[in-house]
Order: sequence, then C-alpha cells, then structure tokens
Amino acid sequence: MDAATHFRALFEAHYPPVRRFAHHRVVGADAEDLVAEVFTVAWRRLDDVPQDDPLPWLLAVATNVWRNQTRSARRYRAVLRRLPAPEPAPPPPDPADPALARALASLGPDEREILRLVAWDGLTSRQLAHVLDVPEGTARSRLHRARRRLAGLLADPQHPPGNGQYAAAAPQPEETPHALD
Repeated sequence: MDAATHFRALFEAHYPPVRRFAHHRVVGADAEDLVAEVFTVAWRRLDDVPQDDPLPWLLAVATNVWRNQTRSARRYRAVLRRLPAPEPAPPPPDPADPALARALASLGPDEREILRLVAWDGLTSRQLAHVLDVPEGTARSRLHRARRRLAGLLADPQHPPGNGQYAAAAPQPEETPHALD
C-alpha cells in the first residue's frame, strides 16, 4: 500500500475519535487546528505510526500538540500583559458628503483601497508602492488614475472616466480623432 492510501485509511478510520478528543479539550477553531496538526504529524511520521493500533499513538500526539498550544497561548498572554496598552485609534472618517460616498462606492475595490491608503492612512507614493508591491512610478500612476476617476465621478456620475481598472481613461466620442475631418 502506498503512503497516500495508507494515510487516507488512517485518517478515515481515526478522524472521528481524534476530533472528539480535541473538542473535549479545546473550543472551536482551535480544536480543528489541533486535529489538523495531529494528522500533519501523522503524515510526516507515517512510518512511526503503529500498524496494529494507531489510535493511542494519535491521541498521544494530540495530547502533546494540545500541551504545546496551551504553553504557547500562555506565553503569548504573558507577553501581551507586559506590553503597554495601545492608544485607541479612531475609525477612519466616513465621507460627510453623500455624493463623495456614492462616488467612492462606484470605484473599483483596488481604486478605493489606493485612495484610502493615501487619504486616510497618509501613505506617501513610496509607501503605497511598497504596500502594493509595485514600482513607485506605477503606484503614482495608479493613484493619479484613481483620483482622476473619482473627480470624474464627482463631476458627472453618469459618465465617469475609465472603467474602474488601472487602464487609462477611454477618450470620449467628441475627443476621438476622425480621419475624414
């Protein structure tokens, strides 16, 4: 039997009791994390899992994982207690102007995020480039396009420039050059 087939059989046969064991000790998603870690260890150490009766081995791994999680959580809480309490940060302001709120909602999610990072979070174009993981010139260009699109939406919500993406705004029909003119 290959390793994948062996592991699948082990998992299918012993998942319910390992899950039950975890849920008796840990609450919610942490219990699922414990179960996942037990079977990750079982996969990595598949040759160490006893063939005749693997459940006690799996439950011993679960106990060790649970103890490690408990120690880790205790250390984490101790570090948090030693840290100074952070200053509460006010939530970002909602646009007071309903037209601005509608215009922002009309933008694509990427454009909204760029404008928020600059206007609400005060990022520079260099910092914006770092967050977006793009060259600084690209970040400046995206910011310019987002600002231009927002301005267009505020000026004429029926005919905004661009399509909400990073492409340049399409020329309006009266701007299109005609070869016959």
